[in-house]
Amino acid sequence: MKRNKLLLSFGSLSVFSAIPFIAAKCDDTSEKDNKNPINPGNPGDTTENQVVKVELDKLSDKVKQELNKLAKDGVTKAQVVTALKTEKGLENLTESDLAKVEFKNNKLTIEANNESKLVLGTYEYSAQKQTPDVVIDLSKVQVNGETKKLLKAEAKEKPDKAKVLAALKKDNNFAKLTESDFEVSFKDSTLTVKAAPNSKVIKGELSISSKTELDNITLTEEVKKGLQTETTKSQLKTEDIVSVLKKLLELKDLDSKDVEIKKESNKLTIAAKGTSAKFTGTLNFVFKVMLNMVMTEDIKKELQSEAKYKPNTSNVVNILKKIPGLVTLKTDDVKVEFDTGKLVISASETSDLIMGTVSIWK
Repeated sequence: MKRNKLLLSFGSLSVFSAIPFIAAKCDDTSEKDNKNPINPGNPGDTTENQVVKVELDKLSDKVKQELNKLAKDGVTKAQVVTALKTEKGLENLTESDLAKVEFKNNKLTIEANNESKLVLGTYEYSAQKQTPDVVIDLSKVQVNGETKKLLKAEAKEKPDKAKVLAALKKDNNFAKLTESDFEVSFKDSTLTVKAAPNSKVIKGELSISSKTELDNITLTEEVKKGLQTETTKSQLKTEDIVSVLKKLLELKDLDSKDVEIKKESNKLTIAAKGTSAKFTGTLNFVFKVMLNMVMTEDIKKELQSEAKYKPNTSNVVNILKKIPGLVTLKTDDVKVEFDTGKLVISASETSDLIMGTVSIWK
């Protein structure tokens, strides 16, 4: 009995003797936690210089309405870019800024390129399908893509009615259309599809010009460089601009008498004359401006405040934005430095807005 009590005592002592070690372990862990606090972040980090991109799902209602009109087969990037350019901040948007433009399963999807400096995200719009009983008003129909291409091919003397029908039926809304539902005619460079009085499928009429639409022309890099060169000349000549544009297959028949040329700020406008037999619409080209050519005395005076050691690039860019045509200028477009008593502003190689160099003396 005494032996059992003695063993029990030793056992109790062993239990109590382990407690300080456990406490020491807990204290040690707490001490390590205090030595390694959670990193709250780098105080030097800032988003001040980040470029604010336009989110495709937060566009203005006006632009959304224009995009929704394009929700049909054959929609192209060029058409979408034209609509998006009317959104503030997207004036210089190009097709390369979009990764995808697709109309599938009655839904329009526009996806931004991850590398775009102007847009981000995705825009989606589900188009309403025409019910079989709805009579389609041809005057309100916007044909695009393959349908428009095929109809333009019939915009000629003696158009083929069967081919016009085949073209229209590329659009699912015209699935029940037959040759008895319409008549076709060609006059004054225009193909007219007119609904028959007794048609239960369509009403009104649709007109397709045989003329090439300058609005839908996509410029190649070669043509862009050619136009850029012409805009730097002291005198802008229509025949020289036309000569550059004729390198495009769609404009091989373009003539100086077909268009009017206008240069304003950093935009070149080529508009088809009403008398042109082959062309219609307007083509706009935003060209790079020479920095030393757009400087005004007021801008130079403001820039003098940055003619100092370590000039602030953001301040310089904000001043340059006051120049017409440079409202979308970004810090990536320029290189700013202070050298031998003067502020030197140079265009970056990647800039789509400016070129050249300008010096501002202190």
